[in-house]
Amino acid sequence: MKPKITLSMLLCLLIFSLSNAQGKLNKAKKDLSGSNSGSNSSSSWSDDDDGGNDNAGYFDSVFIEIAYHVTIGVLLGEMESRYFYEYPYSDGSHGEYSLFTQDYPLKRNQFIISNTFFASGKEFYGNDLKLNFRFIPLLGVEASHLRFFERTPKVELGVTSFMINYYRVREKYVTAYWGIGATHVGNGVDETGLAYQIGVDVYLKKPFSLGVFWKQSLINDSSVDEFKLLARYHMKRFSIHGGFNHYQLGSVSINAMGFGVDYRF
Repeated sequence: MKPKITLSMLLCLLIFSLSNAQGKLNKAKKDLSGSNSGSNSSSSWSDDDDGGNDNAGYFDSVFIEIAYHVTIGVLLGEMESRYFYEYPYSDGSHGEYSLFTQDYPLKRNQFIISNTFFASGKEFYGNDLKLNFRFIPLLGVEASHLRFFERTPKVELGVTSFMINYYRVREKYVTAYWGIGATHVGNGVDETGLAYQIGVDVYLKKPFSLGVFWKQSLINDSSVDEFKLLARYHMKRFSIHGGFNHYQLGSVSINAMGFGVDYRF
């Protein structure tokens, strides 16, 4: 009886070790590859034509007005003119943006290169390289390459994105934006999907600022999610940052601490 119990325990340990040997990144790759193709249920309905409702035009116009302010109005806001300071806190207590009437050297565009190294325990680490160019204060493009590494088993996963950002809030102490674009996941997944993101930077007091960032990339029936909560220490055009990073790769969750640098041209 005892040999059977011992054999069963060894078999369970073997199965457990084999499942762990696959690694989290391999599981994430499987999720993002869309191997599970579920059938989506669709619902349909028919529109009844009432015919002559005299109030339809009035209510339609009211609905459109409300919808504009709730959606487009909130997303776009007032497109007031702004310029860039040379860098945050270059002329006292302020962030990135200035009114064009400011009597101080200002810029019409801005280019930032940023790199973040992050680690989660002894098994996971990665790097996030980001290039951000705002050709006008209102709009910009952003390219990023996010790479994950797992030690046991030795696996890599690369995520590359290209985004177009709209800077919705361009105030003295606050920068807020949203963006849309595309993300490509490589290293065996080789799939591309729609991506969207939002971010807020708050300039507290020289030389500190806080940043919150959220991004989701829709890959097959799954997604790559990124969340960052960062603090920055500004030193003229150069700044250092650190904070909490959370990544959701399909069903795989990774919490990490990150540290990096930024430079503004």
